[in-house]
Formats: sequence, structure tokens, C-alpha cells
Amino acid sequence: MSTLSTTTIPQAIYFIPGTMCDERLWAKVWATLKENVPAHTQFIHLPIPSLSSIKEITDHLAQNLLENSYIVGFSLGGYFASEIAINFPDKVSKLMLVSNMSSALPAKENKERARTVQWIKSNGYNGIPDKRINHLLDPSSHNVPHIKEVMRAMDKTLGVEVLLHQLKVTTERANLLPQLVELSCPIKFCFGDTDCLVKAERIIEHIQQAKASNTTIEILENTGHMLPLEQPEKFAHIIADWFK
Repeated sequence: MSTLSTTTIPQAIYFIPGTMCDERLWAKVWATLKENVPAHTQFIHLPIPSLSSIKEITDHLAQNLLENSYIVGFSLGGYFASEIAINFPDKVSKLMLVSNMSSALPAKENKERARTVQWIKSNGYNGIPDKRINHLLDPSSHNVPHIKEVMRAMDKTLGVEVLLHQLKVTTERANLLPQLVELSCPIKFCFGDTDCLVKAERIIEHIQQAKASNTTIEILENTGHMLPLEQPEKFAHIIADWFK
């Protein structure tokens, strides 16, 4: 892909990670992306702060953004990116939501979170289990050591207190899809075809019913929930094209 002109890409793109993820989530994505945008473009990682409510976290993240920002939000970070776009529309010029539906969690995921919290309280925490890692990945990534190593490393660095906080504060969440499709800024959903946490048909149905002209969808084949780790090069090119 040829380098984009300096007039078609913003000065900075902000990246908000997901549950138990840090800047390492984007490492390979940024390595490819920097070859396809002007050298002055900044990639800014916005970690999710340990505050007491979704509103407080959203307000904190929004304070770090300039007006008309370009935002990429992954998983839980996609939900916060949606909250920012709805509550601070002047802050968002374009929005990419990755591995996220911006809706309430399904009952199955809520039960899984409750079981996780109870297990940790009863037995302690020894890091993200292989079963959970494989659940979040497409089968084609199950035998890719680098991906699992990054997931384990991020989980270890952030630790059990961050995990419990994120599970507690963000489990009960509103469905933001109806408000998103009414926004004026362009929105792109990007997710894998085997993502266990995202229901593509639900997003597509809602967009069609709302006749939303601001929203597009990109589905990557052979990709699970951890899209930035599973398909970093493809994802980087999607970002570069989207934010022209």
C-alpha cells in the first residue's frame, strides 16, 4: 500500500485497549501502520483508568482527546469510545469499533464474569488460563506462541486487581447502538468472523433497520476476538484506509 498524503491522515490516532490489555496490543499493528501514514502521525495509547464508574472513565478518557479526534477502540475500549462519541460528539471525527458491539453484554458473558470473580475470590488468581485464551482466538491462532505470550504478559502486568475492577465496573452496561447510528461522525465496526463475543447479525440488523448511513462493517476471516493480535497487518491497512 502506498503512503498516504499528509492531507489525508490526522496528526494523531488514539487507541483505547480492551479488558486486561495494554500498549502491547497494538505493537505489530503500529509497526505496519507507520509505514502507510506520514511520519509525523502519532499513535496515542489511552489506557483504561481504574475509576469507579463507566461515566467517570469516559469523562477521563475524553479529557485526553483533542476536538475532532480519530479513535480506535478495541473490545471494552470500543465501548468507551462509543460513550465518548455519544457524550462528547465534538471530540470525535471518525470512530472505529473493533471486536465490540457497543451493546449490553449477553447473559452468557455476564454469567462467565460472575463465575470468574467468584473463582478468584475463592482460589486466587494465577493468570489467564489457556482455556480462556483459546476461547478468545480463532482456531488458526491456537498454535501461534507470540499471540498467547502477549496475552499472558499483558494480563500479568495489569494483575488481578485491575481484572476485578474492570469486571466489576463494566459488566452492567447500556446498549449504545441506537444512539451510535444517529451520530453524524462516520463509524466503522471491525471484527473477526469467529469472534465469540460479537454477534455480527445483530449489528447488521440494527444498522439496516435504522437505515444508518454513517456506519460500515468490516469482517476479517479466520479471526477471533483478539483481532489486533491475530491479524495485525490486515488491521493496520484497514485503519490506514479508513482514516484517510
